[in-house]
Amino acid sequence: MTEELYRYFEGSLSEEEERVLFRQIDADSELKKEFADLQNTLALSSMLKYQGDGFWSERRLRELKRMSAKNKERRFIFNFMKYAAVVLLIIGSWFLSQHQTVKTYNKEYTWIEAPKGQRVSVKLADGSSVILNPSSRLRVPNAFESKQREVLLEGEGFFKVAKNPSKPFIVATEKYNVRVLGTEFNVFAYPQSGEFETELVQGSVYVYDKDNDANGIYMKANEKVALKEGKLCKVSSIYRQYQLVETGIYDFSDVPFKNLLTRLGLWYHVRFQVDRPEVLNQIYQGKFRQSDDIETIMNAIRDVGKFNYKIISEYVIEIY
Repeated sequence: MTEELYRYFEGSLSEEEERVLFRQIDADSELKKEFADLQNTLALSSMLKYQGDGFWSERRLRELKRMSAKNKERRFIFNFMKYAAVVLLIIGSWFLSQHQTVKTYNKEYTWIEAPKGQRVSVKLADGSSVILNPSSRLRVPNAFESKQREVLLEGEGFFKVAKNPSKPFIVATEKYNVRVLGTEFNVFAYPQSGEFETELVQGSVYVYDKDNDANGIYMKANEKVALKEGKLCKVSSIYRQYQLVETGIYDFSDVPFKNLLTRLGLWYHVRFQVDRPEVLNQIYQGKFRQSDDIETIMNAIRDVGKFNYKIISEYVIEIY
């Protein structure tokens, strides 16, 4: 722009170029100041020339032009360095953002949910698989950490874990964790139930307090760990729900009615109001599909039981 100003004072700009220049001067306070300074300097130079000091004024004008050329050179170097710095900043920011993106991606999770009355089968990136029972959800990281594979379970799921001795698989729940290397097991840990249960089919696992991993129990195949009176207890148990895993059919045998209602309440998001507490101790056995609606299941149980029921709302069922 300084060069344009000199061309203006030399009278070498066209009318259109002058109009463009003055529009720019009006819009730019710094340019307006530079124009005024240059105009005063040239006016002083012309005045001294008029007074007979032509040598000084011509020399001053040459110096101004030389200074302008040096300023242009300095501006070029400055702009080059500025743009180079911007490019380096962009490249650096890109690498930083890529690194941060990877770190952020590694820390991000995906929630997988099984709606009430339905199951969801999940295949994980490491080759492990999970079958979520109704009203359960699983938090899976977008990328497993380098030292372990950890998922968070809220509800019930049957796990088939791919073996990786150098990278343990951890199922975290609200209060207790299950650590394995590769095996098959079921975990029951609905937060709203206050209960916890792990049943091992094969291999070995370690169940421990999430706040104290030294406080735990090692399990072998055909064993079950359950929470009783606030403590983890281990008993022998053969897993009977392979039909549930493979076909979605729940098999219950010699189960008190209250236990069955607890399971149904969690799976179907309903609350049971029991007007006759004595029916809770009745023992039932049978099968039903998890995909059946709650009314179909209640009708089947009622036909062999000694109770009636009424659906109060979508979430409340009265038993009398």
